[in-house]
Amino acid sequence: MLIYSRILGEAAPEAFVLADDDPTVSDLLNHIGAARSAQGRLLELDLPDVLGTAKLADLGIADGDLIDIRAVGEPHPDTGVSAKPDIDVDAIRVPPDGARRLNEYEEATRLLQWHAPYHIDGDRPAHQVWTDDSTALRCTDWEAYRSPDKLYYRTYTTRQSRAGRSVATAFDFTAADSQLATVAPERVEMLREALGPLQYPDWGLCVTHQHTTRFALSSWIAGATSFMMFDELRHAQLYGRLALAYGEHHDGFDDPGPAWMAAPQFQPTRRIVEEIMATLDWGKAIILADIVFEPLHTAAAHSLLTSGALAAGDSLTPFVCRSIEDDKIRHRESASAFLRLVAGDERHGERNRELISGWAADLMPRAYAASVALAGATTASAAAVSEALTWVQAQLAEAEIGLPAIASAVEEVSA
Repeated sequence: MLIYSRILGEAAPEAFVLADDDPTVSDLLNHIGAARSAQGRLLELDLPDVLGTAKLADLGIADGDLIDIRAVGEPHPDTGVSAKPDIDVDAIRVPPDGARRLNEYEEATRLLQWHAPYHIDGDRPAHQVWTDDSTALRCTDWEAYRSPDKLYYRTYTTRQSRAGRSVATAFDFTAADSQLATVAPERVEMLREALGPLQYPDWGLCVTHQHTTRFALSSWIAGATSFMMFDELRHAQLYGRLALAYGEHHDGFDDPGPAWMAAPQFQPTRRIVEEIMATLDWGKAIILADIVFEPLHTAAAHSLLTSGALAAGDSLTPFVCRSIEDDKIRHRESASAFLRLVAGDERHGERNRELISGWAADLMPRAYAASVALAGATTASAAAVSEALTWVQAQLAEAEIGLPAIASAVEEVSA
């Protein structure tokens, strides 16, 4: 029995093979507890009042399912009560001289970006670079940005190495049993048309973040967008790996380019991706890519890829999508921090909010329509896209950015 599990709020999902045909909760926890991610802690299912002798099958857990695990003694996510305060000790520790001690994230990220004057000032390219004019947004202090994940090179590579190993294990298990050879024909037909072309939107986001990393006016911002860039490359390649894995058993997975360039379901998305890639305003690009477009697009794409997957015999694709989603959530949190920085600026906040409102009013209805065209009008896709739209609107509302024009435009598309 193949089970995927992850420790809530910590590691990426991992794959475990249980030899027993009818394993118990204890059998599963013994395997997970021996993994490095457990760190010697006692673990339990994220389910209330489950005995170790309970059969996984009796709990509705089937082959290929993803199971949430938590450390014994930690609070259940629904209680809202923390067993211990969520405090960054290094960030608040005060040394004897009274100055706040920098944490590792701050030490590694600060002061990497130097400032004007630049040698290039006398021979500037066609667009403005490394100046306030490189983005229409203004900020009193770009250095005030902090990414909520506090990642820097060492912690980023450690995290993503773990995620890469878990995904590689899933591919290996799938290949060992030739599982994709027996996937239902109707699902194979859908993936043949959709899977390969989904590489291109994430590649477009990768290219976009190359630009934002290159021209952002703060190493704090550039550090966050550089990790977004590498993640989007990883995502594009994961979609490609899925297509290659299917191509081992089924024809028609060789060249996704024609579908991306001509298939009607992709053309609204392709237009938006190309517009974002061509946006030279790095601040605007972050808003368009990570606040507005990506949440709607990923919701539609993953609804398309995961709906009915397990029933059709495909446990690999949902696992890969979950790994990608873990990165996407982190990206959205970083972009939301950027949005709050510019929208809440004491001097420039009002003007920034007006600009962002106009950008969102233009893009959001088109991004919503593109996501509907991509995923189709199914109940599952409608729910997924609606949830993503709610998140986008919540970020804008929290930043005090006007929503009436945006909401009415989306309603027109929905009608």
